[in-house]
Amino acid sequence: MELTEKTLYYWLSVCGMGAGRQNKLLDIYSVEEIYDRVQRFDSELIRFLDEKTVRKMQRFSDASYIEKKLDSLYDNGISFITIKDEKYPEKLAQREVCPPSVLFYKGNIDLLNSSCVAVVGTRTCSRYGKECAERIASELAEYSITVVSGMATGIDAYSHQAALDAGGNTIAVLGSGINKAGPVQNLGLFSRIVEKGLVVSEYDADYVGTKYSFPERNRIISGLSDAVIVVEAAKKSGALITADRAVEQNREVFAVPGNITSGKSEGTNNLIKNGARLLTGVKDVLTFFNFRQTEIIKNNTVVALDIYEEKIYSLLQNAESDVNELSEKSGFTLQETVEILFSLEMKNLIKREHNNTYTIARALN
Repeated sequence: MELTEKTLYYWLSVCGMGAGRQNKLLDIYSVEEIYDRVQRFDSELIRFLDEKTVRKMQRFSDASYIEKKLDSLYDNGISFITIKDEKYPEKLAQREVCPPSVLFYKGNIDLLNSSCVAVVGTRTCSRYGKECAERIASELAEYSITVVSGMATGIDAYSHQAALDAGGNTIAVLGSGINKAGPVQNLGLFSRIVEKGLVVSEYDADYVGTKYSFPERNRIISGLSDAVIVVEAAKKSGALITADRAVEQNREVFAVPGNITSGKSEGTNNLIKNGARLLTGVKDVLTFFNFRQTEIIKNNTVVALDIYEEKIYSLLQNAESDVNELSEKSGFTLQETVEILFSLEMKNLIKREHNNTYTIARALN
């Protein structure tokens, strides 16, 4: 078997070395140099790592062993990309993320480079949290935004399901190897995500998740995303780790306000108190995306309008108009008219011309 750069990255990933240590090593040597130095039991490499680690790497360096591992991987329908791959997402490769050198996956790999928003929260959510997660994920999916989460029970699972039910895209980031995905009650969801979305992990296929690997994967959830929404979280929720990682990675953090008498909302309310953006609806996220992601469009072929949107849309069917004229004709305030126009723009039904007038972009189905 020829040990290509890609297979050597795979070898490095199965040596049991964390992403941070791998990145430090790869800052000094190429992956080919690392493999060569391991084979020679190089003293310089031993000083950088330690003798025990280098001997362990030697045990895994046999070409036939690597080939056997790769065959098992592919037999299970699992593929991988390396940090050198053109499909490796640029935002995940940022130094602040501590990027994994290898990312294992099942599903549609192209979703890694789509517009993504993470939706996370507690495993033991309230009915309110469930309803918020489902509404947020469903509406994000309608705007072609990929919903990223961790496939845990509670908020994560409800977010994935709602995105899929809306006909949208979702990415699940695991804290275990893909063959060890769990919990058991989410295996049906896992199959749906593999079929319609994407499942990724930085861990080799048969790696069993630990109390350390699940918090570690949270940096990838935020790293893949342009923004993070925390729906419901207690004071010491794991979702707050994702929010912390998002801040370190210069991602925008939104939090859904909750009942001040509920411990399940203590974490999210504290996030808002400490500077996170308060989220009362998906429009808050879309406003943020409006100046960063011009490609967001409504992907549903049938678009439902409320009575206010219908009124403005019908006025524009007669002739192009500006905000002031539309406000006067509709009886809405200027602020209300601006908000309705923005909603119609996000639904790709109208467009703003260079002279600041609005016209119909496409007919309702």
